[in-house]
Amino acid sequence: MTSRTHESGRPARGALGTRIAAVVILAVAAVVLTDAVRIAVDGGFGPSEPGFFPLIVGVGLAVFGTAFLLRTTAVPDLALREQAGEEHATTHWRTLWSVIGGLVAYAVLLEPLGYILATSLFFLAVNLIAGSRRWVRTIIIAVLLATVLYLGFTELLGVRLPVGPWGE
Repeated sequence: MTSRTHESGRPARGALGTRIAAVVILAVAAVVLTDAVRIAVDGGFGPSEPGFFPLIVGVGLAVFGTAFLLRTTAVPDLALREQAGEEHATTHWRTLWSVIGGLVAYAVLLEPLGYILATSLFFLAVNLIAGSRRWVRTIIIAVLLATVLYLGFTELLGVRLPVGPWGE
């Protein structure tokens, strides 16, 4: 068995993980570019128009994702593959998937609960997943952080965030 493949002939964990990461980056690039085009239908792509920044980000992600995919398939970087394999072996996958599940729940609950409550609950959940057992401190920090961020975005930047059931 080499560092390139398992006995089964499939790519080694490091190779598979880096390829999956490259494909995910390309998928995110596709979503960003699609949204950039949708935004630009009304506003345009000029430097001061709303579609400009998402277009730049989408193109950058597409270029990076393509280069990363080539680097993990056509022109493999063996040092990267080895490092990815080592990282895969030491990653605590239950924690990672718990946080991803929390992000999905956060996205679903953001609108009905409002930004402050949903963000406070998400912050609390992630801290508990990470091992915090100081409930009072964590709750206080979660609520303060969510409130400060909410006020910063809504009052200073003029970005309207979901207010939840007790909203305006």
